[in-house]
Amino acid sequence: MPTPSHAPTVDTHVHAGLTKYEPVESLIDQMGRHGVDHAVLVQHMGMFDNDYLIDCARRHPGRFAIACLVNPEDPHATATLEAIVGTHPAVQGIRLYLADLFAGLPGAIALWEKANDLGLNITMAGTLAHLASDEMVATVRRFTKARLHVEHLSHPNPREDAPYPTYQRALALSAFDNTVLKVSGFYSFTTSPWSPYFDTLRFVDMALKAYGPERMMWGSDFPPVSGREGYGNAITFGRTHVPIADSHLRSALMGGTAMKYWKFDTAA
Repeated sequence: MPTPSHAPTVDTHVHAGLTKYEPVESLIDQMGRHGVDHAVLVQHMGMFDNDYLIDCARRHPGRFAIACLVNPEDPHATATLEAIVGTHPAVQGIRLYLADLFAGLPGAIALWEKANDLGLNITMAGTLAHLASDEMVATVRRFTKARLHVEHLSHPNPREDAPYPTYQRALALSAFDNTVLKVSGFYSFTTSPWSPYFDTLRFVDMALKAYGPERMMWGSDFPPVSGREGYGNAITFGRTHVPIADSHLRSALMGGTAMKYWKFDTAA
């Protein structure tokens, strides 16, 4: 089932690398097999050299945007971030870790402030507990110039008893206009040994009521997904099983929303 032609398909959460995960050619193969037009390369944990991702964007113009990673312990972290953003227009975001911010790490606070000043997309790595905390609410209220991307459907806990009060607190971040939700990582909050992960639809339904499909963006979490349900099954879940009846709203989930936050017609 292809995404309606009025919007491209965008994968908002993928990784690529030469020393961890897979080179970008493996991702491009999966994108080609499954009709994905663009992807957001999210730098993986511990890799502060973003040259490879920038090279990927240069070699494949129009395909990728980048969320870089900067070491918060670097005494020149903010200057480093500004330099990376200036290297190539595909670098439109940064991945920041909530644990570092909430621990009061000076470099982390400085990076959040710089990313906010630059109006970047911040893809927020954390846990359900982080997202449901008072500190998270304060963070969303503080950094209003940045666009805050909540990863992996807000990390619901399938073992929490209904009505999932912790998850509800995390979803309450939808009340703030500077938040948007990634619909990704289903393998991490299912109790099913194989896909389709229908048991996760209870959380998808809650997320849809909170954010609405026009503030939700599908992502595969490639290549970790390859060791779980696989790329094709992940995109089929978004295209077919996520309960959205209107084709235009499903198109928003599968790419239209992402196009509001990421630009892919860049070259340098």
